[in-house]
Amino acid sequence: MFSISAFKFLVCKRREICFLTSEILFFQKRLCCLFLFDCRRAFAADIVFGISPAYDNILHCMVKSDFLMKTQNTILSAAFVLALSAGLNAGLGFVKSRLLAGHFGVSEELSIFYTADRIPNLIYSVLVIGALSTIFIPIFNGLYKKNKDSAWKAASSIINASVLFFMIMGGIIFIFAPQIMQVLSVNKFTPEQIQLGASLMRIMLAGQFILIISSFLTSLLQSFKYFLIPAVAPVIYSLGMIIGIVFLSPTLGIYGPTWGVILGAVLHLAIQLPLLKKIDLKYAFIMDLKDKGIREMCVLMPPRILSVLIANVLYTLNNSLAILISTPSVIFLKFASQLQFFPVNLFGISIASAALPTLSLESEDTEEIDLDTKAVSGKNNSKDPLEKFKKTFVTSFLQMMYLVIPAGIMMLVLRVPIVRLVYGVENFPWYATLETARTLGFFSLSIFAQSAIYLITRAFYSLKDTVTPVKVSLVTIFINVLLSLVFIYIFGWGVWSIALSFSITSIIDMSVMFWLLSRKVGGFELGKLFVSFSKIALSGASMALSLYLFMKLLDLTVLDTSRTINLVVLCGISTGAGFVSYFAFTKLFQVEEVVILYKLAKKFRIKGLMAEEKPSVIQEKSVE
Repeated sequence: MFSISAFKFLVCKRREICFLTSEILFFQKRLCCLFLFDCRRAFAADIVFGISPAYDNILHCMVKSDFLMKTQNTILSAAFVLALSAGLNAGLGFVKSRLLAGHFGVSEELSIFYTADRIPNLIYSVLVIGALSTIFIPIFNGLYKKNKDSAWKAASSIINASVLFFMIMGGIIFIFAPQIMQVLSVNKFTPEQIQLGASLMRIMLAGQFILIISSFLTSLLQSFKYFLIPAVAPVIYSLGMIIGIVFLSPTLGIYGPTWGVILGAVLHLAIQLPLLKKIDLKYAFIMDLKDKGIREMCVLMPPRILSVLIANVLYTLNNSLAILISTPSVIFLKFASQLQFFPVNLFGISIASAALPTLSLESEDTEEIDLDTKAVSGKNNSKDPLEKFKKTFVTSFLQMMYLVIPAGIMMLVLRVPIVRLVYGVENFPWYATLETARTLGFFSLSIFAQSAIYLITRAFYSLKDTVTPVKVSLVTIFINVLLSLVFIYIFGWGVWSIALSFSITSIIDMSVMFWLLSRKVGGFELGKLFVSFSKIALSGASMALSLYLFMKLLDLTVLDTSRTINLVVLCGISTGAGFVSYFAFTKLFQVEEVVILYKLAKKFRIKGLMAEEKPSVIQEKSVE
């Protein structure tokens, strides 16, 4: 048996031979290139030798650890694990962006990198976010309760069909990558940039292939209530990208983070493999298109996939619109979007996801609803069978607004210090900071609306209506693109105008869907809702004033904000003063939602959320 030590010895000898060869053939260019390539292979071998035993040790520790291998049997424990993972992943996302800014600044290479990622990420989102997050887990669980063998056969067929679909789509994208890059760049990239983007896109496709397989494992593990390791997997993926940026970018340039995508995907898969023994995985290389599970997925998938497709098409179009302004505008738009999505993800998506099970249960209390006449029929017409549903929705909506409005105000007022803290590296110049901050400011105007859309959409889903949100999204995406074109071509505005059009259409989207939902359920108590929302908004205005005054006072008279530590102090003191003002005014106005500050840890203990259900949450991935 050939030992690793012997292999290391050969690698060392090969290095010595390579060194002697380079000395003899120093002036021969072609052989020098071969020498460098050979040394890289030797370096890669060292990495493998270093990782292999470490991975073996990690697997051994995972298998022996009861903490890592145990199930999370309640919604509260599962939600805590997923929320903690989401927070860590978001933090690592900012680290990735800061490292990318440090290595590549506002270069055309980084813009090409983000553009090349759009299509591979689109396919991933359609398959994983569109199918796995809401459809695969319920179907598999239903079949597993009836017949375990049938469930595993259905899962195998679904996995194989999805992989086949990706291979077909991936093959087409691989072949026509240059043409796709030409379209995405709206003919603004040079032929050399098009070829670079095509190469990056092809490498990223391999990473998506691994991630799709790994995401199916995530869904299977979550079906058996294993949430910890699947929740850690996205964090490990981000670490893989960071390794690529830090260690490969100095020698490989923009290919460094691209190969980091591959490394992250491999780690995402590898960390979940030890748990497969726990669920007794029975994979079969079959694809029965007549299988009940596949047929059920085919029925349920189109509306969900269309919804995900619309969202990703909008991001792709906004990326192309940014290129129309300038190539670096892609970076400004991406960095600002990443910052503004943090409170949306932290508060909007989490509250909407937490409310969905309760809304679904309470929507089933009604027997029949006549949507045209808004008449409700049932055993007892004197009482609205959707009363509990409407109360839960309004409560969740106001609690969400109580959290996201101050978050949006903080992003708006402290936009420049925040951008400086997150992306303020040497290669990220001052004009880039200002452009990103201005874009973030216009994004922050609709943070409350973006968050509300997630709740309203899930309210429609709980009423078994997946069509209405898609119809509204189709109209608003058209308005969004139209407004952006007007702002760019007619008014000549910068990349911030894309954020402005996005905010305008997000507010329109929220308003229209809220009105349609109100009609569908027979109306909300708009008076109470308006009063509560106005109190929160006025408290937010007082917070904005306090934030601004303290920021200006400290910046102009006390602190030298050219130093990072002083910038941190400025943000900390200003934010503290702002939140004190916000809490004081909400207390003064007797805002009912103020109790959320004291009971936030018990948020998931409301009726219906402690049921023995499993949240089917898949982390959305992007290399961005």
